[in-house]
Amino acid sequence: MLSRHLGAFFRNKRHVFKTFSAHIRNFLATGFSNRFSLRVATLLPLVILRSADCRQKDGQEVRRPGRKRTMSKVKYETSLEGRAQLYLNAMKTRWEQLHKMPGLFSYQLQKSPQSRKIPGNWGFYTELNAERSLKRRRPQTIENLNPTFKPSMFNFNKVDAREIIMTIDDANGSPEVQMIINKSPITKYHTLICPEVGKNHVQRITREVLQFCITFMRSIDDKDMRMGYNSPGALASVNHLHFHLLHMPQDLYIDQAPLDELVGGYVYRLSRRAPTEGICMVFNESDCDELVAEKVEQLYKLAMWMCQKNMPHNLFITQDRRPGQSGNVQVFVFARSEYCVNKDLADFNVGFCELAGYIPLPDPDKVENLTELQVLFRIRTVTGDAPKAVYEEITHIVEGREQSLWDLPLTI
Repeated sequence: MLSRHLGAFFRNKRHVFKTFSAHIRNFLATGFSNRFSLRVATLLPLVILRSADCRQKDGQEVRRPGRKRTMSKVKYETSLEGRAQLYLNAMKTRWEQLHKMPGLFSYQLQKSPQSRKIPGNWGFYTELNAERSLKRRRPQTIENLNPTFKPSMFNFNKVDAREIIMTIDDANGSPEVQMIINKSPITKYHTLICPEVGKNHVQRITREVLQFCITFMRSIDDKDMRMGYNSPGALASVNHLHFHLLHMPQDLYIDQAPLDELVGGYVYRLSRRAPTEGICMVFNESDCDELVAEKVEQLYKLAMWMCQKNMPHNLFITQDRRPGQSGNVQVFVFARSEYCVNKDLADFNVGFCELAGYIPLPDPDKVENLTELQVLFRIRTVTGDAPKAVYEEITHIVEGREQSLWDLPLTI
């Protein structure tokens, strides 16, 4: 029986047979000098088989296991990874029901709005949304990137209970999150992701909300859903922590923008050939829990650094649409040198949508006549030189370099 099993094993693994034969020949050439040698001869085949098989595995590429493959089935089913698609499906159904409810939304989205892909090299997309500029809630003035929460101002504790699509409080390891309709939607399914509403977090990124958003995007099977964040001074309208979840099926400029590696093998900058600037951190489908947490921490550190520098910023989170990159998630960070205090509701503003290549406009003439040159000029005006400082800072963060004495502010 042993010979039959060994025969089958050797037929399937020729490299093991060659190694085994070589060791046996060397061993027999020296002879059996004592009983100890005989025992070694008995065990030798097993040792050789094991070592040869291990060498073969060492030569193979080791793929980092993802969380879905390592956690138990029960734990996975109660985690955000296991439930995100269910939440998304339920959210879509409920959003459509609420959108039909009279008086709940500020306006009804048109089923086929006027739209246009702007002629040029980069393919910016613009769409008419006239009622948003007329009927939306007046944007708040947020004084800086480290604001204080003001209960007297509008916040998400004050929304109508019917506006809350769902509360996610049954996903292990994730904060409680309310999904609330955006009463003045840009696109279908436009929803606000509001973590720990009762804690009154100001509109400044936390680790927990970053982890939630990135995990959610990595766990859903829908490339048309995108996420975005506007900081104070970068088109944020409410000083209460929230991200946006939107349906954007269009192929946007950012989806195919050329990238140059910056640091770490997963942080890129928009290529010098591209007309705009920003960084992109890639979360690979195969990333394990520890690597995901490390990348989230690096993004959080970058966000806190930009807040300390009073540098407005926008985030855009999307599943990777590039050929061969399916399953990956990209987080784009856009820094700005210009602090926007108030929105011009009658003109072309620059938030995460516009930076990604999706431009809602209030006027049909502007939809038809906006040029790529005008778009790029507006974006470059608000971003200025800020991205260059971000390239340097994210490099320091990923490489683990400490802040030097010369970087610290001089105090007397």
